[in-house]
Amino acid sequence: MGVLGKANAQTSGAVVVCSYGGQVQDALRKAAFEPFERTTGIKVVEATGPSPAKLRAMSMSNNIEWDVVQIFAPDFLALANGNLLEKINYNALDGRTMSQINKQFVHPFGVGAATYSLVIAFNTKYYPIGKHPRTWSDVWDVQKFPGPRILPAATSASPPNECALLADGVLPQHLYPLDLERSYRGLSKIKPHVLKWSSGGAMAPQALADGEAHIGFASQGRIAQLKLQGAAVDFEWNQGFYTADFWAIPKGAKNVGNALKFIEFVSRPEPVVEWIRLMGGGSPVNAESLNLMTPELAKQTVTYPDNLKQQIWLDAEWWAKKVDGKTNKDRNIEMWNTWLQTGNP
Repeated sequence: MGVLGKANAQTSGAVVVCSYGGQVQDALRKAAFEPFERTTGIKVVEATGPSPAKLRAMSMSNNIEWDVVQIFAPDFLALANGNLLEKINYNALDGRTMSQINKQFVHPFGVGAATYSLVIAFNTKYYPIGKHPRTWSDVWDVQKFPGPRILPAATSASPPNECALLADGVLPQHLYPLDLERSYRGLSKIKPHVLKWSSGGAMAPQALADGEAHIGFASQGRIAQLKLQGAAVDFEWNQGFYTADFWAIPKGAKNVGNALKFIEFVSRPEPVVEWIRLMGGGSPVNAESLNLMTPELAKQTVTYPDNLKQQIWLDAEWWAKKVDGKTNKDRNIEMWNTWLQTGNP
């Protein structure tokens, strides 16, 4: 019997869940938070802005505020390697649900939440479908595709380095290990045309929907959701980067039992499918979810074969790998800060 089987509607307490905010969290609230509260009686207290820096600060002050955190794969792996996460007690989770999860996303320190893609996105008032940029070389071509760009900062969950290397002619199969120095030479070329370096997942979709930026790098799900709402935005699957994020429990969390109950619930196929339906994108890590999808919804997912073959796997393990005591991500952030100040990484 799993943890939900031991729970009942009179279960007291709360669980603090930190996710990305904005549209992602709005969809999660409907698909998972509210049904979880009705099923277990456990109150979901929402938090936003998951980041390794915040979690490290909480750990150093011995005040862990989150019970569950949804976090991108590179950051998840770095936190797991840094002993900042609780080991998942899989014996306390429902074996049937866990058996449905793709083994790639069952980790000792977390359970996969969803796969998603980061894509070339654009405002369709400036670039109608068929006349839009389809490659990162196109994004870097400001003569053929003029207009302000919005790209992620290296401090964000998805740095811009891979994009810069593809724009410079590196083939996808030769992308890793990343040549960071070369990527900064590419970033220097596009820098005068970047309106903003985004630090969070909501910034690029909003800037594109507002027409503030014409071209950007954004979550496919967020763009798809805005498109469903009538915004003049669209995206390109080609050269998108697909990856995953994880549900994890910070080491020292106050409500580990409730956190496990939440992770089990949100891993079930029903909330996952509803979340993807509301988001208009992403892909489930629970294989059973596919049986609950309409063919139309399945075609919108990241891992639908026609979509998947156009994308590139974002190598989270490379970003989390330590070199001389620092992860590649931390090393890149140092290079980024120096590059912003001096023009050289």
